[in-house]
Formats: sequence, C-alpha cells, structure tokens
Amino acid sequence: MFGSPRVFQIVKIAAPFLLVVWFLGYVISYKSAYNGVVRQFKDERDLFISDFLEHEVDGSLDGRSIAELCAGKRWSPGLMLSCEPPPGGIGQVKNAHLNCIRFAIEMGAELVTPRIIKRSEKDIKVVKPHNGNGPYKGEPFDYFFDFAHFNQTLSKFCPQMKIHRSMDDLYQVPSVLNGYATNLEKLNTQIINGSVISNMTVWSDHLKSFVDEVSPPAKRTHPVRFHLDVTNWAFPASAHSPAFVQHFGRILRIREDARRVSASALYNMQKRFQLQLDPRHGLKSDTFAGLHLRTERDAEHVFPSFEDQAAYLLDYVTSSKARVVFMATGADESNVTAFAERATDFNVTVLLKKDLLQEDDLNVLKEFTWDQRALVDYEIMLRAGLMAGPSQSSFAWNLALRRNYVAGALEGALQVNTSAHIQWQDRHSTIFGDSEIGTVFRETVWP
Repeated sequence: MFGSPRVFQIVKIAAPFLLVVWFLGYVISYKSAYNGVVRQFKDERDLFISDFLEHEVDGSLDGRSIAELCAGKRWSPGLMLSCEPPPGGIGQVKNAHLNCIRFAIEMGAELVTPRIIKRSEKDIKVVKPHNGNGPYKGEPFDYFFDFAHFNQTLSKFCPQMKIHRSMDDLYQVPSVLNGYATNLEKLNTQIINGSVISNMTVWSDHLKSFVDEVSPPAKRTHPVRFHLDVTNWAFPASAHSPAFVQHFGRILRIREDARRVSASALYNMQKRFQLQLDPRHGLKSDTFAGLHLRTERDAEHVFPSFEDQAAYLLDYVTSSKARVVFMATGADESNVTAFAERATDFNVTVLLKKDLLQEDDLNVLKEFTWDQRALVDYEIMLRAGLMAGPSQSSFAWNLALRRNYVAGALEGALQVNTSAHIQWQDRHSTIFGDSEIGTVFRETVWP
C-alpha cells in the first residue's frame, strides 16, 4: 500500500509544502528571538521612544471599514472639495478636518488638504485673529498632523480619493480658483441638538443634488471646486459602523516631533517614579492619572469654576491608587499651583510637561505655539492609566472615546466618591459634568 504510485504522488506534493511551512515557522520564531536579543543592547530611552512611536495605545489601524465606505461611492474626477480652516485646539480642529474628509467621501470628490487657523500668540482668547492683509488661509495641515501618515493611509484605504497638498498645487487650474460655498444650511439639512445631522440618507441625497445642480455632470468640462464652511459636530456616530467610528479618526495622527517629546516625557516619568510603563501594551490603571483642568482665559464662562473642577478631580485621584498626576495644558498657572499643593496632602504628585523634559526636548517645546503644546498633552494623556476631564471639553471627549477602544476599557469603572454628575465613564476614563454640549460631543466626536 505504502509503495503505491498514488501515495508516492501525495508525499511528493505534500513534502515541499510542509517544508515551506516549517521554514516560515522557523524564520518567524528566529526573528522574534533575534529581536529580543537586539532589544537588550539598545539604549533604554531610545527603545522606549521607538516603542511609543511604533505602537498606538489602541492597537493597529484597521482601515477595512474606510475602504468599504469609499468603494461604495460614485467618484467624479475633477470634482474637488476644500474646507474652511477651523480655529481652536486639537479637539475642535481634528473633528472639523475629519468631517471635511467625510464630506469629500460622500461627494466622491478630490480633497484639498484642509488647513488650520492659528490663534493669536498675544491673546489666547482670540482663536481667529484678524488679518489686515485679506483672508487668512491658515497654517498647513502639518501644523498639527502627520501629513505623510495621512496621505499613505488614505492612499491605501481610499485610493479613489485624490489628495492635493494645498490650493497652491492647483495654480494652473483656473476653473477651481473660486469655489462654490456650501454648508449644512444650504443643503437644507435637518439638524438635531443644534448641529447634528438627523438623517444621513437624506443629507447624502441633498448633498449630491446640490452638487449636480450647481455643476451638472453632463456640462462639467473643467474641474470644479466646492468649499465647505467649518463643520464641527455634525456626523452621528450611530449612523456609521462601529469599526468605522473606531478607526476613521486614526487617519489623523499627531505630528511626529510632538509625539517624540511626549514619549520622552513618559520615559522620564517612568524612570522617576518606577511606573512600569510599556508603550507596547495598552494601559494599566495604577500607573498615573491624566487630568484636564480647564480654567485658562479662553475658557471663561464656558467651563465650571476652578473650585468645582478641582474638587471633582481631587476626588477622582484620591479614589484611585494613582499617586502621580499629569496635568494637561488649559489651566491658569495659579490654579495649577493651588491644585498641586492641595494634592500633596494626599501624597499625590502633580506634574506638568516642563517638569518631565530635559533641555533638548524643552527647546523643542518652546518652539511650539500654545495649541501645539497641547498635542504633547494629548499623546501623554492617551497613555495615562486613568484620565478625567470636564464635559465641556472636546479635548477630553476625544481622549475618552478613543481610550474606550483600549483592551479592558469595559471591564469596570473606577468608583469615585463624588456627587458630581458623570457623563461618561469606563475603566480608563471619566468625563464629569452635565453640559448639553457634552451630549453632542458623545454623539459626534471621531475618536
């Protein structure tokens, strides 16, 4: 039987296949062992920063849901969308940019990469400074974000969308120099909660009808551009697949120099307090707490008083095992000092970026504007074992909703001894307060 030609043929075919499988298994195991040996000889700080840059706290970006959405749209070469540059911090700008991109996908349009309004360097309350020399076109995309990552990600998962770096790239296309202004109002969009699209299907139909009415496809002999007003809190997450909501915001990644400064700060925090942080492996609630206290001049009459915010945040920290606190940008210096002094009564150490950086990184930080420094905060706060902030903050909501996708986030929330209203809570993050805008943020922020 074993000498039969048929068995011989089976063995002849199977042997090379099994050999290949064995070889691949060997290479993978050898590579893993090799990498483990190499890591032992790398500088500890460099290795930590490298791990930080290579591993996102919520895992790898899975763009299949983005690809599915793009594949289901009708794309029109020569149809372009540009968007009014948004003012504000990372929470506002990130959501406005993602809404701009979401509009472009629905239109089946080429995208002119959106820009960003830089707030006044003299007065941070002035988020949209007047420009006496005409319309302010804003700062480039990479004022906040990593353009290479953005371009590569969309090229991979939404190759139908052509991306133009800026309007400067289109100077030889005179037909797009003037864009057709559009916004949700012009599309007769039904709105709920002040800004949220009530019916995505109806909105989509109105958008396509508006585009075809303004620029009929049959008569469209030259490229045409539409220009969208700043659109912040519009798209309901419930109208998209869970996978799309989880990964769409990841196409916008913080610029690398800010991420490197964040990684350095975390490394120095770990060494100083022996926190056992590992950028490769999710979050540990007993490492440190990231707090967002919002009392700067631009937050007046929008956020709760310092006393109310401080009382909740102190309750939050003392209810946990964390004895190290990182305080993000956004609070008046005297308020930070007062909070830090009170925290020492509970054996809690409060730190700012400047407390965690060495000279080289401090010099990089000093070159950043006020809003760019918040990018460093954002990346540090993403890695905090625990995080809390007020419900009026889009910055805090973006962090909380993204951290919700970290493994273990749904396993049980921290029990806080407080009477404050809680608008969001999972194992890693808490949003306190009962603001109406918090309800809108929860529904419309792309994490």
